Amino acid sequence: MTKVWCGKDGWGYLFAVIDAYDREIVGYSFSRFCRTDELLQAVNMAIDYRFPSGVKGKGLSIRSDNGCQMTSKRYMKALKDAGIKQERTGYNNPDADAYIERWFRTLKEETVWVQEYLSFAEAKQDIEKYIRFYNEERPHSALRYQSPAEFRKSQMSHAA
Repeated sequence: MTKVWCGKDGWGYLFAVIDAYDREIVGYSFSRFCRTDELLQAVNMAIDYRFPSGVKGKGLSIRSDNGCQMTSKRYMKALKDAGIKQERTGYNNPDADAYIERWFRTLKEETVWVQEYLSFAEAKQDIEKYIRFYNEERPHSALRYQSPAEFRKSQMSHAA
């Protein structure tokens, strides 16, 4: 989770789920609230996007820090019910969440910090536009300078 200043509307909170394999943002929730509900929206979006037939038995794990939303009983139960293993990083150890922490930094450097949002709606529109750009067009050095979508497509063609 990261915070974004939204001008007259105050802070907006962005929960995001990144696929460690291809660095694609597969789920997110940008809201004026910072609750377990918003975190679960991001996780559910990721599950629905990547696994429309369900995740049980897939051996999935999700890594997060120890924020109050990620340690809430409701969140932990939702993961357990879905058959997803929860991995939590050590305290004050952002390197353990390197993929998502780096993505939050990239988001802020490339769009959030270069402008001043006047409202939550303006920030939301820009962040959603950036996520599409990042997933579909932005080259990533760790992916042989392909976007996450291009990398996944190239890997799928090799697997077939």
